[in-house]
Amino acid sequence: MSMIGHPVRVGQKLLAVGAAVAMTVLLGACATGNPTPSTAGAGSASSDGPWSFTDDRGTKIDLPKRPTRIVAQSHPAAALYDFGIKPVGVFGPQETSDGKPSPQIGNLDLTGVESVGTAFGEFQLEKLIALKPDLIVTVAYGPMLWYIPDEVRAKVEKVAPIAVIQLMGVAVPDAVKRFGELSAALGADPNSPAIQQAKTGFEAAANALRTAVAAKPGLSVEVVSGTKENFFVADPEFHGDVKFLQQLGVRFVKPAKPEAGFESLSWEEAGRYQADLVMEDARPEGGLDATQLATYPAWQNSPAVKANQVIDWQTETPFTYQRFTKVLTDTTAAVAKADATVVP
Repeated sequence: MSMIGHPVRVGQKLLAVGAAVAMTVLLGACATGNPTPSTAGAGSASSDGPWSFTDDRGTKIDLPKRPTRIVAQSHPAAALYDFGIKPVGVFGPQETSDGKPSPQIGNLDLTGVESVGTAFGEFQLEKLIALKPDLIVTVAYGPMLWYIPDEVRAKVEKVAPIAVIQLMGVAVPDAVKRFGELSAALGADPNSPAIQQAKTGFEAAANALRTAVAAKPGLSVEVVSGTKENFFVADPEFHGDVKFLQQLGVRFVKPAKPEAGFESLSWEEAGRYQADLVMEDARPEGGLDATQLATYPAWQNSPAVKANQVIDWQTETPFTYQRFTKVLTDTTAAVAKADATVVP
């Protein structure tokens, strides 16, 4: 999930954001492609004796025993679930405005999971305290703890320690590995047949994209998002999903002056960068939708738009084997179909 960098509505606030998508699970065990989750974290790690985990801030968390009651932000909650750990509580987006599951929640079955807040920085502390969590898990984009701003962090840390997984500039496989390491520490088995099956499908999809890209030399791709005021071009090195696609050979347009993941342009400047294929922000609350974008002449005049070569940037997809396989498959199909000569 690639986030932070340009203004997007989260709840009622405009925040800097940027990934991750409600999608069909492609590989499966137990009809879902996921190991059977456990709120108790039963698995390979011993539940007896002291427990420790060093997160991506370099912070070592020491507890008298392995945590069994986990509260997590939507993205890591989805990632832990796909590795077999079901949290008892979640904070962050859980539903879209029309009542559908948020893309950020991935495959997580919210049955029996308590919501302790949905908006950025919103914590229902009484609910959080009542859950008696042993550990709180979130992700970070640089120094920014996702959905735990500084003004509430101290209060949250009084309830339970916070484990942080860094996502800024971290390619998808590396992020999945870290989620797997945390899940294993919590008692999951990353080598279970279901997870290995999902990993195999993920790797096959990655190889298919690599092959498709190699067959389209010269194909250029631009990742964008738009609001009423501005047009944003994404920096491939910042967003873990885009960075991974780039590692597979996709040739992305690189903005000259990105700040926090994007170069911000006025709509009059929106034609500064051009590409054969455009990936446009697909977040339900990620700015302008396709109908709204069509009212902007700069968008209509884009070579990729004229050629009908625009696909979704599925920026809210959790970084898991199960969920990201579809992103790879969709991107492969778009690359295979694309005309690489739209932009001379």
